[in-house]
Amino acid sequence: MKRNPLLCKTTLTALAFALSSTLLTSNATAKGVTWEDIKNDATTTEDVLMYGMGPKAQRFSPLDQVNKSNVHTLTPAWMMSFGDEKQRGQESQALVYDGIIYVTASYSRIFAMDARTGEKLWTYSHRLPEGIRPCCDVVNRGAAIFGDKVFFGTLDAGIVALDRITGKVVWKKRFEDYKAGYTMTGAPTLIKDQRTGKVLLIHGSSGDQFGVVGKLFARDPDTGEEVWMRPFVEGHMGRLDGEESTPTGGSREPKTWPRDENGELVEAWHHGGGAPWQSASFDMETNTIIIGAGNPAPWNTWKRTAKGDDPRNWDNLYTSGQVGVDPSTGEVKWFYQHTPNDAWDFSGNNELVLFEYQDGGKTVKATGHADRNGFFYVVDREDGDFIRGFPFVDGITWATHIDPDTGRPVEVEGQRPPLPEPGQKSGKPIEVSPPFLGGKNWNPMAYSQNTGWF
Repeated sequence: MKRNPLLCKTTLTALAFALSSTLLTSNATAKGVTWEDIKNDATTTEDVLMYGMGPKAQRFSPLDQVNKSNVHTLTPAWMMSFGDEKQRGQESQALVYDGIIYVTASYSRIFAMDARTGEKLWTYSHRLPEGIRPCCDVVNRGAAIFGDKVFFGTLDAGIVALDRITGKVVWKKRFEDYKAGYTMTGAPTLIKDQRTGKVLLIHGSSGDQFGVVGKLFARDPDTGEEVWMRPFVEGHMGRLDGEESTPTGGSREPKTWPRDENGELVEAWHHGGGAPWQSASFDMETNTIIIGAGNPAPWNTWKRTAKGDDPRNWDNLYTSGQVGVDPSTGEVKWFYQHTPNDAWDFSGNNELVLFEYQDGGKTVKATGHADRNGFFYVVDREDGDFIRGFPFVDGITWATHIDPDTGRPVEVEGQRPPLPEPGQKSGKPIEVSPPFLGGKNWNPMAYSQNTGWF
């Protein structure tokens, strides 16, 4: 029987459980988190250092002391309230290092607590300005840790680095205009560029529902300075080392977004969406950041379709799919789209779990993704090629299946919101399954190395 002072790697809970093992005392003597620590997060059972418990985001632990035969014996050891009028949605995954639990909370707050006693060691509450525009509650999904710094995003389109021992601000950066609808709710992640050897802090933006251009950022974790930025809307310009780099998709003339009667790109392209508001996975073998891209903006599919044409002819890249990004340059290496010209807010941000399986004696390196659209996708993580897709929920009405040859959904006629009839301001309502909350929402799944099951 394996034993461990923290018993199991866990996402946030308001309770810590009293068990036979002794919790580590918060003594702040550790040397600071290294890349080797993060790389081995899935196998080192005394801490939790990354959203997803390691670069592959499998959320798997080899610990087996707590199991279905004895889980009923757990009893509360201590509890903690996030408190006051700011107690809203709570969606954070806790980090654990050197006997300290770090957990974020609503309204851009973070707490450090002694894992053994529950004593609050420090609290940081970010000063938010008037005019923030969070779409879907004022939540935060977690932090990252590296060296002696803890990093987390804020609702005013910022990211903050704090001293992990004292909670004092080391640096803070604002990456976009919060008044335009940009926010940050996802947990940042750390990766190590296998070509340059640099450790980078990776984070995305939120704000699809307000019509922002979704962007992915890489930063120097020591200073917070931007290394590169990559927009996830075709034809928008990226940045590298503070200078314009390349347009996403390779051209300033996007082919999957239409033009109006005057030959100008439609208004929707200038907003675009595609925000990578969840957390990235990292494939060290191919040196690839892999992350989901959000829904296109605005929601209205006809605003993103050429007048009189079929929405299925306008995919609105690089939205509602999964993106492979080069950590050295921020260039898009590959892209696979789950929902072309997404009309239902299915998005594509649900976690990308990296795993391997055997097929005909060959090891396949893949991503596993359970999308809000109701289909589960297996994609080759070396080149983004579609392998297979199948339903994981019942009652899907918007598509019959995923075409095994093209990897595209076979849509059901009449399941896209229709154009208004003559003289009407809005189209007739339709009923679609899954609804916009999805067959599965952002709440992350796990992959068992013991069974090979998700």
